[in-house]
Amino acid sequence: MILEYLPNQGFKIDSQLFEWGEDRSITRKKLENQHQEDDRLIEMAQFFDGDESKNIIQKRDIYQDIHSSKSYFCFRYDEKNCLHELELHSGMTIKVGEVELEFEKDIDNYVSELGRIEQEIVELEEGDFLFKNLKMTLSNAEAKGGEGNGLYYFYASSSIDHLE
Repeated sequence: MILEYLPNQGFKIDSQLFEWGEDRSITRKKLENQHQEDDRLIEMAQFFDGDESKNIIQKRDIYQDIHSSKSYFCFRYDEKNCLHELELHSGMTIKVGEVELEFEKDIDNYVSELGRIEQEIVELEEGDFLFKNLKMTLSNAEAKGGEGNGLYYFYASSSIDHLE
């Protein structure tokens, strides 16, 4: 499977377009409802003097082994069930412009290649890179608790305000 990331628009999976802001029911239909729903309320009010506005509402669909591939990825939705984030953990080649990314390959090479199209790269923590204008991050396995410098995690969003 190939994921083509389209900053500020969304992404394509095997030529099927998924646009930021698209309704959850539409994204599910495009992937033939092969999802596992993972909606939950993460209560944070107890840490903020009972302020329930600090609670986190997580809405996401998890997809695994779609179209006979060893894939694992999540779509995240806002409070109105509109697509706004993508997490990719395995199973796809990722295209960002002319750069092709493959899981488990050295992340430093990708950071260097993407540096030709992205001027604002921030290393959030060791092995975890934010590409501000592209509104995406790449992480190696070590940054996510594993071992090695291979690409382990890809994240893209309609907005990165929460990461800055």
